[in-house]
Amino acid sequence: MLAVLTDFGISDNYNAVMEAVIRRVNRDVDVVYISPNSKNFNVIAGAYLLYTAYRYFRKYTTFLVVVDPGVGTKRRPLAVRTRNYYFVGPDNGVLYPAIREDGILRIHSIDNERVYLSKEISNTFHGRDIFSISAALLTRGVPMETLGAKIDESELVKLNLESRREDGMICSKVFFVDHFGNVALSLRDARVKFGGRAKIKVGDRTFTGVGARTFQDGENGLIIYRNGYGFLELGLNKADASVVLNVKEGDDVCIEESILEDFSPFTWAT
Repeated sequence: MLAVLTDFGISDNYNAVMEAVIRRVNRDVDVVYISPNSKNFNVIAGAYLLYTAYRYFRKYTTFLVVVDPGVGTKRRPLAVRTRNYYFVGPDNGVLYPAIREDGILRIHSIDNERVYLSKEISNTFHGRDIFSISAALLTRGVPMETLGAKIDESELVKLNLESRREDGMICSKVFFVDHFGNVALSLRDARVKFGGRAKIKVGDRTFTGVGARTFQDGENGLIIYRNGYGFLELGLNKADASVVLNVKEGDDVCIEESILEDFSPFTWAT
């Protein structure tokens, strides 16, 4: 299986061209999409989608991730072998939460030009010319060292998703805002006191949230709950919490620690 995640959208032909390249190399591969429509240029959002999805795929799936605002620059194209999977994508942090959790075994820079689609590759479409063909070769069992030189985990770009304690509050990053406007934070495995009330600070603005189990628990305002992937999340019943809070991925949000019985912060920073 080859699972694809891109920010190319559904109105252009980029995803189809990538899939055509994949099937030229391995016509029998089972191609599925985590999403063909991840948020444009948003590495943190792409990392969240990959991290929350990868473990549900069968063993030895290859993940092809092209959320790559640095395409054509000196950022490296990577191929990674973890305990259970293969990953192909740019060295910009988008792969890191997933590959770190599953356990990195080997990392190679895709710098062998002989595996590229052609001698003259596009500076703006590495998804077609480098990533797709590399991922397809892995699904055919081609050894990873064929793609390029081995590199160390310490050389990888990571994401700044650190959390901190500050004046009785836990401050973390917005990890993802879904299309409903629910705001997932970089705090996982949190247990929230049902019915408890807590201050929520975004910059110099303060809001009040209520600990909840379901969206209907928050008919009168912001709710604080554990989402379906185990992350602490802020939401509104049938409304957009991200608009009320005016936040996006990477922004700081602080919540009173008293409403949290337990949590595990993400600490993978550059």
